[in-house]
Amino acid sequence: MAQSHTAQHGAPRRRSQSEYLPVAMRVVSSLIVLCALLTAGFTFYPEWVRLSDMKRELAKQKDRMEDLRNLSQAREQEIHLLETDREYLEMIARDRLDLMKEGETIFRFGTGQHKS
Repeated sequence: MAQSHTAQHGAPRRRSQSEYLPVAMRVVSSLIVLCALLTAGFTFYPEWVRLSDMKRELAKQKDRMEDLRNLSQAREQEIHLLETDREYLEMIARDRLDLMKEGETIFRFGTGQHKS
């Protein structure tokens, strides 16, 4: 009995080909899945980065458009005032031409720049 016990555990047993097949199939299927994931990653990652850049650029352009819309509204309002409000027109003309009415005193505070 002692001899049969050492014979069973002493020498390594060789696996048959049928035992390797399931392991090989798992390895091959894992490699196929890995290749598919890598292919998808390399295919879609640059597009994802491009999409992110485009979204960021779109947000910048929307901000710029909003700023321009506000500027346009301010200019339209100024045009309306210049066309319809005589007092506003006089005030702007006197300010830009450095004119004043008789008996009027003008005090200027601000930037410290002098016109020459």
